[in-house]
Amino acid sequence: MCIQFFSTFQHSHYVELAISKLKENEVVNIYAVPLDNRSIDMKLVDNIHGADGTSLVDIALVLAMMGGTIGVSRGFVLYWGPVFWGLIGAAIGFAIGFIYDFTKNIIKRKKLRTAKNIIGEVILIVQCTNEQAAFVEQTLWGSLALGLAKTHMPTTQLESNS
Repeated sequence: MCIQFFSTFQHSHYVELAISKLKENEVVNIYAVPLDNRSIDMKLVDNIHGADGTSLVDIALVLAMMGGTIGVSRGFVLYWGPVFWGLIGAAIGFAIGFIYDFTKNIIKRKKLRTAKNIIGEVILIVQCTNEQAAFVEQTLWGSLALGLAKTHMPTTQLESNS
């Protein structure tokens, strides 16, 4: 039986240190795969098939309700009456909330656009024998692996891959 380790790392010099330490101790089946960074552009308007969790009307509807309530209560003493002033207050509240959410989402988009320059992660796949498994696991965790998984596989697969 041999063991196969799958580990993830931040793209840093710790990956190189882990690989060189494993090679020094005769672990030769090492495969490193860098992951691509996500290249998304946030949508301002969601559709029925996908939503990214941002909304332009949450605060706008709350402010519309508050503005409508204030407009109705003040409309009893104003000329056009409570209905028109309630609608005017709701429209003003909705507009203020929508502009606030829109501005907030534009700033969030710019931050995500600059965050795309962050270096991604690396997946490191290591095949080793049972005797080397404890050393490999200790080396990967010692090199600041973000996550680690191990699978057991028959030795015939190891020999056919070499």
